[in-house]
Amino acid sequence: MEDKQTTKFQGEKTPRWLKTIQLNSWEAELLISALVLYTLFQIPDYLDQWALQSFERGSQLHRLFRIIEKAIRLLSFGYILHILVRGVWVASVGLSYVFPKGIDQRSLKFKGNFNKELNKSGSLVKMVLRLEQLSSIIYGISFIFFGTLIGFASFIFSFIFFFELITPLMNENSYLAGVIGIFILFYLLLTILVFIDFLTNGYFRRKNWSADWFYYVAFFFRIVTLSFLYRRSLLVLISNTKGWKSYLIPFIVLGVVAGFLWVDSIIKDNGRDRYYISSVSGDYNSANYENTRNPDSYLVTTIQSDIIHDNTLKIFLKDISAFGGVYVFEGKTLRKTKWDELSSDSISIYFNKRLAVTIDDTPINNIDWFKTQHPITSEFGFTSFVDLSEFESGAHFLKIGIDTTGMKEMAKKVVEKDDYSLQTISNIYFIYDKP
Repeated sequence: MEDKQTTKFQGEKTPRWLKTIQLNSWEAELLISALVLYTLFQIPDYLDQWALQSFERGSQLHRLFRIIEKAIRLLSFGYILHILVRGVWVASVGLSYVFPKGIDQRSLKFKGNFNKELNKSGSLVKMVLRLEQLSSIIYGISFIFFGTLIGFASFIFSFIFFFELITPLMNENSYLAGVIGIFILFYLLLTILVFIDFLTNGYFRRKNWSADWFYYVAFFFRIVTLSFLYRRSLLVLISNTKGWKSYLIPFIVLGVVAGFLWVDSIIKDNGRDRYYISSVSGDYNSANYENTRNPDSYLVTTIQSDIIHDNTLKIFLKDISAFGGVYVFEGKTLRKTKWDELSSDSISIYFNKRLAVTIDDTPINNIDWFKTQHPITSEFGFTSFVDLSEFESGAHFLKIGIDTTGMKEMAKKVVEKDDYSLQTISNIYFIYDKP
């Protein structure tokens, strides 16, 4: 038998079961937020490891996964805020049950503006209702922010992927390059129109002259930006916000997303800070030794052990930001290339020119470097082997840094960025027990 309440729902009347769920939605919200938040805290590390294992560092796919990690952190922040507001809400519900009349103004005997302030604040029940609305809104818009950031990443990735795909064709055929260039300009124009429509809450969707043709443009971009996942939630929020305030919503969404990306980019890595401080000072750091390091320790450079019992020192050097790529000459043209495109011989020549490797201030020259991944963290880097047979038993210091000799001032500034001079990348103490 068909539920009469469900039938009425077709006429815009809310069925009784949905009202019950709406009234008790806070229970599901708290449970889901707690479970999802726990999961979200784990996902970025797994994504990072998987991306490091699957894609070349600095590639477009690797960058895409970095943005996804940022989006997950933004969603986590929204859920944390939701749980905090719900916590205040639960406390207020408890107080409203014990003290249904709320604040007893006669007992407080406040005067002047303090008394007016209490009158404006309303009852405890109204506060509970406002917190209920606020927490539900936070829960909903958290996914809007998350979806916007993911959509932005999807749009940028699709454009870059297309551009990289057709670049070889453009280089081979000048006529085709012109046609594709016109197409790209047209695509960028449509992108600007969609962006304007977003900021104006649907300007082109409200006009008779543009609604028909713009529908197909919007439909295409819904797929490219994945906005179909959160578009309806955004429209609900906009359509139920009165007056000029509704036009602030797109700017708030973009502002929050852009602000989060900016803050996330300037937050310093405490692990990195501690590592470089210990390197400059020459402190003993267990993260530098494969036999003592914790898998979660900050990774830059490692050797096999703090006590070396054979004649070979095995060095692993992570691909730090200064080594994001290498510039090579093709004729008279300087081109930036990827590590995967270079042989081990080419990489060795480059590193022997750019790196200063010393043991007790004795330069170690003509080192062979090999592309590799760390066996535990899967981070991309380079491995080399240094012969220790000419050194005496006892304590030694391995120092690795960037040789700025011959560098231009601009390049030296890059080496000395972030308040740390990469002239000292790692400074590792070890005992050589000569066999």
